[in-house]
Amino acid sequence: MDKPYLSPEEATKQLGICPREIRKMMRNNEIDFGIAIKRTMPSGEKKWKFYIYQQKINKITGGGEKIEEAEAM
Repeated sequence: MDKPYLSPEEATKQLGICPREIRKMMRNNEIDFGIAIKRTMPSGEKKWKFYIYQQKINKITGGGEKIEEAEAM
């Protein structure tokens, strides 16, 4: 079974945006590709985790319709 989300590195192939820019846009709520979670580690270090959902990419790019049409042919 495929995982239900993409990493910024995986999403960059579809979006044509570098992973660093995807992470920045998600942290700043500039675009809704999924969920960006900020965690504070026991050491006090802050780390982010990104969950990017294919359905949201399809909605933004219109990719879902094209994929469905191609599968129907």
